[in-house]
Amino acid sequence: MRQLKYILLAVVMLSIAVSVILAAPLLQQCCEYFGLVAPEGVSEVPGVKHVAVVPARPDGTIPEEVPGLKLRQKVENFSLPDLNGKKHQVDFSAKTLTVVVWVSSVCPTSKIYEDRLNKLQAEFGDVAFWAVNSSAMEGVAELREHYLKPTRPDRLRITVLKDDRNIIADRFGAQKCPDIFVFDRDGKLQYRGGVDDSRKPMDVKKQYLREVLKDLLKGETPQWRYTPANGCCPIDRIEEEAPSTK
Repeated sequence: MRQLKYILLAVVMLSIAVSVILAAPLLQQCCEYFGLVAPEGVSEVPGVKHVAVVPARPDGTIPEEVPGLKLRQKVENFSLPDLNGKKHQVDFSAKTLTVVVWVSSVCPTSKIYEDRLNKLQAEFGDVAFWAVNSSAMEGVAELREHYLKPTRPDRLRITVLKDDRNIIADRFGAQKCPDIFVFDRDGKLQYRGGVDDSRKPMDVKKQYLREVLKDLLKGETPQWRYTPANGCCPIDRIEEEAPSTK
């Protein structure tokens, strides 16, 4: 009788384990349904439409309707404060390549990509990585709580700069988080778009940013020059006030 009890217990435990494995994809869908995590292509900001996903041209270049920088367009060095108020100059000549990525402390997709960005920074020593936050609804105190909290060993290791009044975001045309811009040593844009093709690690088939960096460092033309970023939160911008007519 005791042996039968153990057999039944083992069967129950095995059934639970199998159910958890099979239910994992459904759990993600349920979270999306109840608004805990928005499905890809849907905004996390209530009442705000998701940024339109514009595919690349047939030759892989950036479509004209996508605002901001286009391939090989040059930008000048710029300076922004970090979350401790220290000014940093983003100097494109400092390393072979420079990656500028827009991040958010509240966007679930941005948080999901923190570990992947950390690994990329560790892998590519001759690439400078800078993170920028331009969202008007995220104050420095909130950003410090998320990005500088010592009890979060998995936090983003890239220096986060605060772009007050979204000046740099508007200059680049950054639309959501994460949004990636890769520049060469001359400050010319070489790639723009997503980190990879899915925010779910198990579904990633194309590691866009990793392959682009590898190709550029070898002096080769990357397979991808533009891919639509798959962030879910549009950058909450501060609009410039119109000049007074009085």
